Amino acid sequence: MNTSQISIVLLGHDARRLESRKWALHGMGYRVLTVMHLADLDHIPIAPAIDLLVLCHTLSAKESAQAVVHASARWPAIKKLALVRDPAKRPSRLLGQVRQTLDGPSRLLTTVSELVGYAGSSSYSHTY
Repeated sequence: MNTSQISIVLLGHDARRLESRKWALHGMGYRVLTVMHLADLDHIPIAPAIDLLVLCHTLSAKESAQAVVHASARWPAIKKLALVRDPAKRPSRLLGQVRQTLDGPSRLLTTVSELVGYAGSSSYSHTY
């Protein structure tokens, strides 16, 4: 594994959505891990550090806030991104510095690259 690779954790309750987002981000060269429960964050090694936590809209505001606190304690420099379907239902202010985006693939990829940089190509990112 390339230790300088940008690492992302996707947290949500819908396995199908997590896998499709993982596939898209992995195709852009990111190292992507998916978790469905807050406690699963403890199973991810502290090193290499996780660069970005992506919170799915399937999480409650309370779950999102807990995830941000937990992930920030494990990886102090982690950035956060909340995926929201309805802009009026943004995560609570408890989340602090959390970027938000609509739940769409192209916007997700753009926002991720704005937050953590471009990961480069992977074996999946080529067009044949």
